[in-house]
Amino acid sequence: MKFERIYRELLLSALSGVHVVKQEHLAGRCGTSIGLVNKTVRKLEATGAVEATRFGVRILSPSRILNLWATERNLARDVLTAFRMDPLEKVERELPGCAILTAFSGWVSLTGSKPAEYSTIYFYVRDREEFQAWLDLRRSGARRTNPNVFALFRDDPHLISVSKDGIVPVPQIYVDIYSIGGPEAQPYLREIVEYHPELRIC
Repeated sequence: MKFERIYRELLLSALSGVHVVKQEHLAGRCGTSIGLVNKTVRKLEATGAVEATRFGVRILSPSRILNLWATERNLARDVLTAFRMDPLEKVERELPGCAILTAFSGWVSLTGSKPAEYSTIYFYVRDREEFQAWLDLRRSGARRTNPNVFALFRDDPHLISVSKDGIVPVPQIYVDIYSIGGPEAQPYLREIVEYHPELRIC
């Protein structure tokens, strides 16, 4: 969903200390129309998250943007394929170069902190052909039952451009973990807002 790019860009701006962003800048960065930017801003204004001014969009509450995005996020629709492959540690080490980590392993790779054990890996695929070639070489070790590896794909150049060192940005990690849910999620969600208090959901 293209409006998610706007949420992401506003949150990244706030995390970098920029609290007023011009609509034209948002449209350019996110690859969306001004119309979609204005529509998304109006929705965020209704929650008290932002304010549209003559100088641009003023970010009032990053946590409210994150809260709205987290509740709307549906990670399941981005699943390209899912399979079981063990051990997870070996899979993580051998992921193809086109993989961009998110969720639990994304947070652990980004910070070195592991607030809880996790039993699944989620990553975005930049190049489906490269990923398929990687998977074909490992078909004998992959099973369809009880999947623990989830390859995601979405047509989202903004996500690729703001990811660094093979890891999605913090707001994306948060909303993806929120969407996954389960007992593994809560320790990670708590730690993310401890690292970034401005994202704490009230």
